[in-house]
Amino acid sequence: MFSSASNAQASSLLRYPRRFKLVAIVAVLLFAAALVVATLAAWRQENLTQSLREDTAWVVYKLDRDAVQLLNHLLAVTRKPLSPQAHDELNLRFELLYSRITLLNDGEVSNLMQQIDAARELLGQIQQQLDVLDIMFEPFGVLDQLPVAALEDELQELTRLTERLVIAINGYLAESATEERAQLSLLYKLLMGLIIGMSLAAFLVIVFLVREMRESTAIRRNQEKLGRQLEVTAKQAQAANQAKSDFLAMVSHEIRTPLNGVIGMSELLRESASPAQVEDYANTIHDSANQLLAMINEILDFSKIEAGHLTLETSPTELKPLVDSVVVLFAPRAKMKGLALKVNVDALVPAWVLVDAGRLRQILLNLIANAIKFTDQGEVSIQVSSTVEHLLFEISDTGCGLSEEQQQRLFEPFQQADESVARRFGGTGLGLAICKRLSEAMQGHLGVKSRLGQGSTFWCELPLITADPITTSLPPAPKRDFTGTTLLLVEDNAVNRKVAMGLLARLGCDIIWAESGHDALAMAQTQQVHLIFMDIQLPDMDGLTVTRRLREQGGWLASVPIVAMTAGGAEDDRKRCLAAGMDDYITKPLSLSALSNVLALQLFATPEASLKALTVSPTLTGEQSLLNGDTLRMLKTTLGEASMIQLIMLYHQQVSDYSAQLASCLAATPLTSEQEQQIARLAHQLRGESLSMGADQLAELAKQLELLAKTQRATSEQLDEAFSTLRLAAAHTHSALERWSRDHLSS
Repeated sequence: MFSSASNAQASSLLRYPRRFKLVAIVAVLLFAAALVVATLAAWRQENLTQSLREDTAWVVYKLDRDAVQLLNHLLAVTRKPLSPQAHDELNLRFELLYSRITLLNDGEVSNLMQQIDAARELLGQIQQQLDVLDIMFEPFGVLDQLPVAALEDELQELTRLTERLVIAINGYLAESATEERAQLSLLYKLLMGLIIGMSLAAFLVIVFLVREMRESTAIRRNQEKLGRQLEVTAKQAQAANQAKSDFLAMVSHEIRTPLNGVIGMSELLRESASPAQVEDYANTIHDSANQLLAMINEILDFSKIEAGHLTLETSPTELKPLVDSVVVLFAPRAKMKGLALKVNVDALVPAWVLVDAGRLRQILLNLIANAIKFTDQGEVSIQVSSTVEHLLFEISDTGCGLSEEQQQRLFEPFQQADESVARRFGGTGLGLAICKRLSEAMQGHLGVKSRLGQGSTFWCELPLITADPITTSLPPAPKRDFTGTTLLLVEDNAVNRKVAMGLLARLGCDIIWAESGHDALAMAQTQQVHLIFMDIQLPDMDGLTVTRRLREQGGWLASVPIVAMTAGGAEDDRKRCLAAGMDDYITKPLSLSALSNVLALQLFATPEASLKALTVSPTLTGEQSLLNGDTLRMLKTTLGEASMIQLIMLYHQQVSDYSAQLASCLAATPLTSEQEQQIARLAHQLRGESLSMGADQLAELAKQLELLAKTQRATSEQLDEAFSTLRLAAAHTHSALERWSRDHLSS
C-alpha cells in the first residue's frame, strides 16, 4: 500500500501543465533554429573572408610573377638589336604589370592590404618603383633606344620588393589561419556545449512527455512483468539444476563404468592367475582406460569449444587418403558385427583441398563410429561429393533411425536419442554436439536425415577450397626396438616416472632419470644421451627454463632432441615448448605407439639412419664400477631369473623410497639431531641393500653420506652435495641394472 501511494505521488508530480510543455517545445525549437542560422551566417562570413584573402594572395603572387617575367623578357630581347615589335611587347608587359598594382589599390583588397603594416609599406615602395619604370618605358616612336642597364637595375629592385610583398602576405595568411583555427576550435567547443544543452533540453521535454503518458496501470503492468520474470527464472533455475544433476549422474556413471574395469581387473591381477587370464585382465584394463580417456577428451573438447578457445589449422590435405585412413580403423569393428562398410569418393571431388585435417578427421571418426554403433545389420556407407562451392560428406546406415522429436534434440550436449540408447551404448552425449560446433567453426553445417526404422544419413557440408598438391617425404616407419638408445627422463612424479621408464624400457631404451631441474642439469654434465624427455611441471623450475639452460651450454646439448612430456591443458603449450628450444611435444597418458613414433621421428630421419655415437665424459664412471658382476651372477644362479627380475624391481622401488625420504629430511634447515640420525639410518640401509644387489658405487656414496650425517661438523651444503651425487649415481645404476637385465635375463 505504501508503495502504491509513493508511485501515485511521484506520478502526480510528473504531470506538468500542457502550456508548460508547449512553451518548452517551442523554446527548444526556436533555440535550435537560432543556432542553425547563426552557424550558417558565421560559415558564410568565414567563406567570404577566406575568399578575399585567397584573391589578395593570388594578385600579389601574379604581381611578383609578372615582374620576374618582365625582367627575364627584357634580358632575352636585349641580347640583339631591339626591334619595334619587341619594344612594343615590353611596353605591353609593363602595362600588365602596372594593372596588377591597380587591383591592390582598389576595393576590398586595398582595405586588406592597409591592415598589414609591412604590406602597406612595401606596396608604397612598389608604386614608387613602378612610377620610375613608367618614365623609362616610352613608346617606340618617342624613345628610340631603351636604357637597358637602368631598366634591368630598376626591375631587379622591383622583383626584390614584390618577393618581400609575397612573403609578407603569406606570413599574414599563416598567422590568420592559426588564429582562425584557434577561434574555430573555441567555436566548436561552444557549439558542442550548445548542442549538449539543446539535447539535454530536448531530452527533458521527451522525459516529461513519456512520463506524462504513463497511467496508473503501469504499476500493475510492472508487477505482472515481474511475476512473469520470476516464473521464467524459477523454471530456468529448475532446468539448470536438473541439467546439472543429469550431467553429474551421467558423467558419474560413465566414469565409474571404465573405472570399475580398471580397478576390478587390477585387483584380479594381484591374485594368482594363469597367463591367459593375465592377458585378458590386461586387455580389459587397457580398453577401460581408453574409454575413460576418450570420455575425458570429449568433455575437454566441448569445454574448449564453449569457451571460444578452438583454433583451426587449415592446410593442403589429400582428401581420399584421409577418408580411407578413418574408414580402415572401423573395418574390424564392422566385420565383427557383420556390417558392410562402403566408401565412395566422387570422381569430381578435388584430390587436394584446404581444410583442417585434424578436425575433419574428428568429425568423420565420430559419425562413422555412431553409424556402426547403432546399426545391427546391413551396411554403413560413406559418400563424398562436391559442388562448385561445397564439399559434402554423407554417412548412411541401415540402423534403427530417428524420430522427428529425437532429431530436434540430437545435437544438444549431453543428449542421447532415448534412455534405452544411453543404457545400451553409454557415452556422454557430447560427440554430435562437438561435431556440430566443429563444422560451424569451419564455416560449414552438420545435419541428419532419418526416418524411424529406416536408418539415418548424417551429412556434413564444408566450404570447398581447392589446394595445390604438396610433396613431402614419408615419415620413417615406427620402430618398436630402440636398443642402444640412451635417454634422460626428467620427471618428478614417481608414478609417471615409473610408467614412462617401463614403456621406454619395453622399447629397448637405456634410461637415466632426474627428479628436478637441477638434477637434470647436473646429469647432463656427466653423461651424453640421444634424447631428453622433459616434464613441464617440476618442483624447482619449470621444464621450459631447464631446456633454455641446457641449450645455452652448447656442445651436444645444443642439438640433442628435447621432447616435452606433459599432461597438457593450455592452448599454447606446444608453441611455448617449441619457442623454448624443444623439438617435439607429447601428452600424457603415454603409450608405446606414441613414444615409438616420437623416438623414430626425432632419432631417425630416414629408416636407414643410425644412432649418433655418444661421447663418454671422462668424469662418468664405467658400468663395471657401478655394478658388481660377480654379485649379480651369484644372485641369478641362486634365485633364478624370475625371482631376480622381481628383486631388481623391488630394489628400484626401495631406492626411490630412500631418495624421497632423504630429500624430505634434507629439506629442513637447520637439521636437528633426530633428522641427522634419520639421514644416517636411511643411508646405512641404502648402503646395505645396494651391496646386496651389487651396486657398489651407490653403496660407497651412501656410506659417505652416512659418515657425513654422523659428523657433527658437517654443513647442510656438504650433505646436499653428497645427496645430489648419490641421486645421480642412483639414476646411472638404474640404467645399468636395466641394461644388465636385458643382456643376462631371458625373460
